[in-house]
Amino acid sequence: MKRVLHQSLHLAISASILLTFTAPLTAHAAEEINYYDSYISKTSGVQLYSAGQLDGNQFVDAVIARQPDGTYAKWQEPFHYFRNYGGDDLKLTGTDDPEQSYVYDTRSQSILRKTAYTLSPDGLWGYLERSRYLLMPNSPMGSGYVGKYHDYYLKNMKTGAVSVYYSTQRYYSAYWLNQHTLLESGYNEAAKQNVISTYDPSTGERHELLKGSMYNRNFSKGIIYYVKNEPQRLPWVYNLKSGTSRLITDYSELEALFPASPSSRPEAALPRDTVLKNLPVIEIPVSMTYEYSVSLDGQNADVSTVFSREGQDWIPVKPLAAAFGWSIESEDRGHLNAPSAGYSFEITSASKSVKLTPANSFNSGNRLYISQAQLKQLGYNTIVITPYLQQ
Repeated sequence: MKRVLHQSLHLAISASILLTFTAPLTAHAAEEINYYDSYISKTSGVQLYSAGQLDGNQFVDAVIARQPDGTYAKWQEPFHYFRNYGGDDLKLTGTDDPEQSYVYDTRSQSILRKTAYTLSPDGLWGYLERSRYLLMPNSPMGSGYVGKYHDYYLKNMKTGAVSVYYSTQRYYSAYWLNQHTLLESGYNEAAKQNVISTYDPSTGERHELLKGSMYNRNFSKGIIYYVKNEPQRLPWVYNLKSGTSRLITDYSELEALFPASPSSRPEAALPRDTVLKNLPVIEIPVSMTYEYSVSLDGQNADVSTVFSREGQDWIPVKPLAAAFGWSIESEDRGHLNAPSAGYSFEITSASKSVKLTPANSFNSGNRLYISQAQLKQLGYNTIVITPYLQQ
């Protein structure tokens, strides 16, 4: 009996092994789709989803569009992701590099290369944050000690002028409060502590409201949630209209005063068996927009931006080099953690050249910027910078 059972078991195992190698392969069930964000317009009928799905040992991200016939397709490369902040533009990329800053314009249903400023309530000013890396002063060149700076830009939408109005390595945040007043929260170097203040870009005036850090805001009620510069970090509410503060002792009241924003992250929208990498591709129109035109001795080139910092205008090198046939040679800085932080580039136009380093130029988002004085060193006499103004 035992021998018969043993033989039967042996045959069964052999058969299962044989089936393993001879049975046709079947497709695995599609992995779960993760939804990051969405945009749904009842007016235009556009439905977009920013989603991702595990494919083996890598993640596939894609922007998915629902087609008129109810099927789904994904956007073309390299657009895999968007964030919906509630305005007319969906952010597709970061803002550090103006040459690679893209948004989806929901009005024209197209992708635009543009600088995505956050407009003031009256539409007269735009606000923007960018980050850059710089080899710290007095740091040995081989040490690779690189500092991260946050630059805050303001654009006068009427004149087109763009400027860096504040730079810091410390915490700082700002939000449009009313018309064109910024409500700021950050470390004040002079006061040596965190300060909450207002800033008017039209006058350049800054007014301190409180010493502390802002944690939340509810502008519809005209209040902010902040903590004082003290170890207890107790919750206080400040009334922007009356200028008075009160201590909050019940956290349920705090939650009621500052409710969480509704999420645009959708529930499952695509069929469960959807495989993102296999979806058909649709081509969304892509257009380039420019903030300025630069004329050098009568020859013109469009550039993504021109901005001033501490009274000095900075113009991106790459579009000028492409338009005017410059050569650019760089010194190898591969020993640094961030090569762009400690750089040396030689720009040559015809028989003249200029060397750009952190000491005499500007670098942000791995983009190099040149001054008008350096353009004259390259042999250009007449330099005209003209903003493209919105109609």
